[in-house]
Amino acid sequence: MHTFPHALTHATRTAELAAEAAAWRLAREAAPAAPALPVLPALRNRLGEALIATGTRLARPAHHAVA
Repeated sequence: MHTFPHALTHATRTAELAAEAAAWRLAREAAPAAPALPVLPALRNRLGEALIATGTRLARPAHHAVA
């Protein structure tokens, strides 16, 4: 039964990487054409925090990654 947690860890990391890639794509698409609205800096900060949190989780060893 050792393979199930290992597969789950990889599936979790794959999902996190996909979410991070989607967030980066959305940020790049929104950046050039985005008007200067007061909401955008806060949204950009929250997106950055989410990306940092995802990167931190991915940087942990596999046996610590399962939450």
